[in-house]
Amino acid sequence: MKKPKNDRALRFYNEVLGLEHLHYGIWNDDDELTIANLKLAQKRYEDLLADNIPADVKTTLESGCGTGAMWTRMLAMGLDAEALSPDVNQMEMLTKKIKAPFHFCRFEDFEPSKQYDMVLMSESCQYVPLDQIFSRVKRSLRSKGYWMICDYFTLDNAEGVMAKSGHNFNKFMQLARENGFELLKERDITREATRTLDFARDLVRKGRTGVDIITEKFRHDHPLMTRFVGWLLRKKIRKLNESEELLDSKKFMAGKKYIFLLFQRGD
Repeated sequence: MKKPKNDRALRFYNEVLGLEHLHYGIWNDDDELTIANLKLAQKRYEDLLADNIPADVKTTLESGCGTGAMWTRMLAMGLDAEALSPDVNQMEMLTKKIKAPFHFCRFEDFEPSKQYDMVLMSESCQYVPLDQIFSRVKRSLRSKGYWMICDYFTLDNAEGVMAKSGHNFNKFMQLARENGFELLKERDITREATRTLDFARDLVRKGRTGVDIITEKFRHDHPLMTRFVGWLLRKKIRKLNESEELLDSKKFMAGKKYIFLLFQRGD
């Protein structure tokens, strides 16, 4: 088993930006790109999940529970809801805040003591290896149980950094059918979700401008030192540039699809 994760990005979104949700959200076309509207978009996303939980679902397992917002909502709906995450910060925070079973592990390492009516993966499906995910979901899901996914997938034409994260959509859907999962509902929310990337990219650019202003005098007075530091940090700088490319919503929409899926286990 791999060592526990410590996802600092999730901590930043929650503790610095004050976001209760850690997913992309669903924006309206005329929303301004503000923190307040991001929170509203994320609330719409949560509503999409909650409103599509089938009526016969009583027990749920959320794989990758973030700040616990959706887990808390399912508990408030009267569901017997459990959650799972390999992140040490989430474990420490959520076990203090929420009095319900929490499993501190990766989904592919989870050994269920029962089978659930529904397994939920909100932006966590992409992290479970494709060669394990279907058998592992079946281990956790009762016959005729439901598998709800809301996540992004790569398209066949994805290339570069856009091809590095997310399962291939067509291959995933083919394997889902082959493993006995019937698709009940599907909603493509790519356009509504990717406005979060525009918001994040604007924040990053403003942050870089701030750093440029603060370091301007040093770079002017010490050009050799500046180049040396740039050489030392070249790998980190390259990684940052790749990360910023991932925030390009047009490239995202060209190579990825963000979609809501509801499957039912057939056997």
